[in-house]
Amino acid sequence: MKKYLMLLLVMTLIIGSGSTARAQIEEDEFGVVQEEEISCAPDSLDTVYDSKDYGEVDSEMIRQWYSFGSEYYKNKNYKAALPYLWKVFISDSAKYGRNAIRKIADSYFKMQKADSTFIACYRGLVRYPDHVVLHYFVGFLQDNLGNVACAIPHYEALLRDNPEKEEYMEKLAFLYYKRKDEKAIEVQKKLSTLYPENSKYANDLAIFTEHFYGKGSGLEAYKQAWENDPENMDLALKYGESCHQNGNYVEALIPLNKVIAKDPANVKSLRLIALCNESLEKYSPAIEEYKKILQAEPNDVDIMCAIAVDYKILNQFSNGRYWVNKALSVKPGYGKAYIVMAQIYESSVIFCQDKSDRKRKYDDGLVYELAMDEYRKAMNDSNFKSDARRNMNNLKPYLPTDEEKFMNQNRKTLKEPCYTSWIN
Repeated sequence: MKKYLMLLLVMTLIIGSGSTARAQIEEDEFGVVQEEEISCAPDSLDTVYDSKDYGEVDSEMIRQWYSFGSEYYKNKNYKAALPYLWKVFISDSAKYGRNAIRKIADSYFKMQKADSTFIACYRGLVRYPDHVVLHYFVGFLQDNLGNVACAIPHYEALLRDNPEKEEYMEKLAFLYYKRKDEKAIEVQKKLSTLYPENSKYANDLAIFTEHFYGKGSGLEAYKQAWENDPENMDLALKYGESCHQNGNYVEALIPLNKVIAKDPANVKSLRLIALCNESLEKYSPAIEEYKKILQAEPNDVDIMCAIAVDYKILNQFSNGRYWVNKALSVKPGYGKAYIVMAQIYESSVIFCQDKSDRKRKYDDGLVYELAMDEYRKAMNDSNFKSDARRNMNNLKPYLPTDEEKFMNQNRKTLKEPCYTSWIN
């Protein structure tokens, strides 16, 4: 195979842009090809040997020509072998002709004549459509030249001849994937079932499945891949991520914690563990995971805001404010931090009302005014301006009314202990 690849590098340069079997290909953002409809075979399959007059040909002449051509071929004198082998192919459609075209195609390939290799292969496949060696040559060349649509039929033929050939299944599945053909999943599933010890096959199955059916759809494939290779932390992370995407938060923590055991500073795994804990309403453990992320990335203001949000949910408003201020000290004017602070104020109102089992008081409106001030600050950050405006509009009905202000002599300071305990 390495020898063929080295030859292919040279042959690619020889072919140039004029070959009639070339597909025009572009790759999309996923690396999946977009192809124009093309003719895979050369425009003409004629050769100089077709115009020659070989006179009356009998079986003995065919046998001798084949013997001479095969001897030259065996000694790697391909140029001398070709006239004899072509005469055999043109004159005989049985055993000798079938063997001759295989040697002709291989000779051209080794002589680095790609166009002639294509002519020999496509010519031979017209007569011998089940000739696996010719299918292999065409499939190999078309694939390595980037002609996905042209390569697929030949790997399909190879797989029909040898349905459990690992190399062919792997190649065909990937070609289907690049062609945006969901048959990639069927072939890859068979491959991963026949060769479960190779975790790459299950991993690729998960990738293909998620490409066609969306994030999280490859859960079972990722699970199989990790179970086949439990020390592979990349697979553990992928399985944990897929579990999270599917809402299997408890299950996700198993592989994710395995990753952390080996790589305590793995930020992606720490983040997923925090998100799983949040989804399980375990906010204190989530906070601890976020703090571990800050040990690796001390200036991540979004993590600081996430910690503030979790403290808000825990009704630890003072701690939430601390992390908002920490985020703003790292990134002054960050709109998201102001929005989180506003939401902390709003949540504190609900908490204080529920704690005393009471209805609205004037101080509640004053705290809502504090939230409104935070939203106004967020309006200065263009990335969060629309969110801030929407929240401001939702908050307006809860601000102090003119009657409340009059009855409380337009007081601005808070009196309720539930608020003064943490709002300065």
